[in-house]
Amino acid sequence: MTSYPLGFRLAQGIGLTGAAWLAGNISGLSTISTPALIRSYREDNVPSNTIAKQWQRMFELGKAKNPPVAAAVTVSFGYLAWSVRPGSSLFKQAPLSRTALFSTAAIMTLGIIPFTIMFMSSTNNALIQKASGPSESSDEETLELVRTWTTLNQLRGLLPLAGVCCGFVASFI
Repeated sequence: MTSYPLGFRLAQGIGLTGAAWLAGNISGLSTISTPALIRSYREDNVPSNTIAKQWQRMFELGKAKNPPVAAAVTVSFGYLAWSVRPGSSLFKQAPLSRTALFSTAAIMTLGIIPFTIMFMSSTNNALIQKASGPSESSDEETLELVRTWTTLNQLRGLLPLAGVCCGFVASFI
C-alpha cells in the first residue's frame, strides 16, 4: 500500500467527514426540524408567523455554519484532486480518475451555495417576509412555503452526500 503524507490524510479526513456532516446537517433540517414546526402548528396551535420565525432562526444558524464548512470541505477535496493529478508523486493508474472524482466531490459540496441562490432564494425570502409580517398572514401559505423549503432543502442535502460518495471512491480505488 502506498504511504500517503500526513497532509493528504488530514485532507481526506476533513473532506470525507466534513461532507458527511454537512449532508446530515442539511438533511436533518428537512427530516426532523421542519416537520416538527408543521406538527407544532397542527397539534399545538402555534401561529404560522411563529412557525416562520422559528424557521428563520434555523435558517440563520444554517446560513452561518454551513457555507464555511462547505468551503473547508471544498478546499480539502481540491487539494486531494491536485495531489493525485497525473504527473504528481501520488498519482497511480486507476480505472477511474481520482482527480476527476475528488474534483467532482469538491464541486458537489460547494454546490449547496449556488443551489440555494438559484432554487431556494424566493422561498427563503417569502418565509423571511412571513416571519417579520403580521400574524394575520395566510396560515396555509406559510405552511406551504415551509413544505416547499423542506423539499428543496432535502434535495440540497444530496449534493454533499454525492460529494462524500465521490470522495470515498477516490480515496479507496
